[in-house]
Amino acid sequence: MTRLSDVSEHRELVNSFTRAAESLFPVARLHEAENQEIKRWSRMAELGWMGISLPEEVGGIALTAVEEVLAAQTFGHYLLPPAFIATVIAAHAFLKAGQADITSELVSGAKKAALGAPCMEGTSLYFDTVDSEFLLLLSPTGVRIYNRPAGEPLDSTHWALPIQRIPLTNCLLELYSPALAAFAELLIAGTLAGIATASCDMGVEYAKIREQFGQPIGAFQAVKHHCANMAIAAYAARELVTHAAMALVDDDPQAITLAHAALSFAVRAARNNSGTNIQVHGGMGFSDECSAHLFLKYTHLLESACGGIGSIRARLQNKVPSAR
Repeated sequence: MTRLSDVSEHRELVNSFTRAAESLFPVARLHEAENQEIKRWSRMAELGWMGISLPEEVGGIALTAVEEVLAAQTFGHYLLPPAFIATVIAAHAFLKAGQADITSELVSGAKKAALGAPCMEGTSLYFDTVDSEFLLLLSPTGVRIYNRPAGEPLDSTHWALPIQRIPLTNCLLELYSPALAAFAELLIAGTLAGIATASCDMGVEYAKIREQFGQPIGAFQAVKHHCANMAIAAYAARELVTHAAMALVDDDPQAITLAHAALSFAVRAARNNSGTNIQVHGGMGFSDECSAHLFLKYTHLLESACGGIGSIRARLQNKVPSAR
């Protein structure tokens, strides 16, 4: 059984190469009419973000899943594009399939993947497909990667990012790997834990400066309770995801179950915190100008990529394969 241990040194290491996320990806960028994410892609590759737990032979930093999820918590705080998550998972998948050359191209930023969510039989919704060569779909026991069809127009619907409906044809790689599926779940769960933390921080800061009846709204018991609940949920999500990552690194027999549990809890923590953050902001929180709604939309986006909370909970109730 994996024991809880101090990860402060791991966190300091991760902070040394992820602190640039604050300047590179301010959340306010998502209010811009033009999508500038692709211009930041090469900088992300230079910082090594796409290969944190991949070997040096393919351009990675050769750390572990623990550092990967700690970094994901930072990235979730600033709502990095979903294509980043898809590219990291795809890089691991191609390496497991023995295609190290494609892994190197993904790590270097030369190629990228888009994250998908199943919607109808034979089709999928994909987010942030600009300049993406591959399309990634997750499953409880592995991944499927498709070549992106040429000339597909973007749909007019937006969910914080452009959404595109693409038919699922020409499967390039279908990989059965419970360990990879658990890693993908933890990467997303870490991002959701970061969203829960960012939503809590945003709500608490606003409660300090917004005044009602001559005093900050944070002085009122009802708002205090909301902020306290957000803080507890964010802390628990971070700790559970980190513990699950340790289990995966240690080849713990419980690693798969812990990954499912971490994802389930992180989804609820991010959803509840981002919703409460909107409420704490009052009427302004429901406006498009306020960034609070972006965290809630991104949470729903990641949840849908995992098949929805019902599918995630069902994985906990069923017998699951070993990560080994």
